[in-house]
Amino acid sequence: MPRARPEPPLARLASVAPGRVRLNLGPAGRDPARAAALVRESVLLPGVVSAAANPLTGSLLLRFRGEAETVFAAAARQGLFRVDTTPQRPAAPARAAPIAAAALGLLAAVQALRGAILPPAVTLLWYAASLARRGDDRAGD
Repeated sequence: MPRARPEPPLARLASVAPGRVRLNLGPAGRDPARAAALVRESVLLPGVVSAAANPLTGSLLLRFRGEAETVFAAAARQGLFRVDTTPQRPAAPARAAPIAAAALGLLAAVQALRGAILPPAVTLLWYAASLARRGDDRAGD
């Protein structure tokens, strides 16, 4: 009985520019042998000019002519990788802002206790206030 072909890895868009895309392949891209195979097979895709993998980061850099979607479709047909094109939400700075503001406020207090009022304590307080305002502005999102 023939073995089923394994599901191609899901790639996430790390960066996109005209004629160039960096994909994060996760664990599949961190395996040096599999990364090398992806490079060898990716350069055979229609429109792909070059491919380079970085097993340390699990990424695959493709340079191509034409549309990225054409390359992605060909890669999926070949079983190399599937590209997750859903928009990635950036890290939530609004949730981190209050923590960062509190940390900067604490550092400002430490600097003030040390007698370093100008400029370190004032600068840290300025950053803390800016982050706190930014967090309040985004709280409604």
